[in-house]
Amino acid sequence: MLKRGSVAGLVLLLGACSGEEDALVEKNELSHFTSDFDVSAWEIVYKSDDYLIDGYVVRPNGPEDEYPTLIINRGGNRDFGEITEQQLAGLHAYWADKGYTVIASQYREGGDSEGEDEFGGEDVTDVMQLEQVAKELTFADEETIFMLGYSRGGIMAYRAIAEGMDVTAAAAVGGVSDMMDTYEFRGPRMKRVLVDLVGHPAEVPEAYAKRSALEWPEDITVPLMLLHGEADEQVPLDQSVRLYEALHELGFETELVTYEEGDHGLSDYFDEYTMEIDEWFYKYK
Repeated sequence: MLKRGSVAGLVLLLGACSGEEDALVEKNELSHFTSDFDVSAWEIVYKSDDYLIDGYVVRPNGPEDEYPTLIINRGGNRDFGEITEQQLAGLHAYWADKGYTVIASQYREGGDSEGEDEFGGEDVTDVMQLEQVAKELTFADEETIFMLGYSRGGIMAYRAIAEGMDVTAAAAVGGVSDMMDTYEFRGPRMKRVLVDLVGHPAEVPEAYAKRSALEWPEDITVPLMLLHGEADEQVPLDQSVRLYEALHELGFETELVTYEEGDHGLSDYFDEYTMEIDEWFYKYK
């Protein structure tokens, strides 16, 4: 796990930017960062509500141009699934090498972030604030923002869009769109996690509906690609199928791609699914 103490080249941004709405507090270049891709990476700390949240930025090396922004929403909860240096050098660097300024959040209670994880509750602000972060990065195109969510990251993407975040197009891999169904589908361990972070569905059904895009598909108004493995043992394929059908019926731009033997993260189909997403985003650049 990357920690603030492991970074070099500290740049304190408090007071450096004008206006009270600035989000960035720190931007630290990861001078030890290595990747097979020709990119540079930074750890950032930014403000979200009353909390300081950890995140990362990766951009291509080369011209000091503005690159389309790609926000990647991780899966997991709290420290489980948090962004590691290996992931940063792999997945995030891959997309930066494709010509994006990649921004990703650890969310509340992940990494060194403050606050408590709400699994797609008020912590959706942690994702929405990345739009402001992009505005404060000279190499990020704030007018072209793409979003890619994995698993729980799908909830974060759907909710951010529904709350009015200015997203150009989005994609979700194994995205959760029906929290009640997810609760019923998962085993005792994940049920305990959901009860801890969200509450018991019998007691707070409204909290589960709030996190379920299938309850409000009319609010997902940006082009959305759904990618899902047919062998997914964590989030049922049916969730993406039903969301696709709901969006298609509403006349929204959407596409569904499934993989016959694909697992939850489509680990055996990296080249295939990233190509699909890259072509999807290219249509809207």
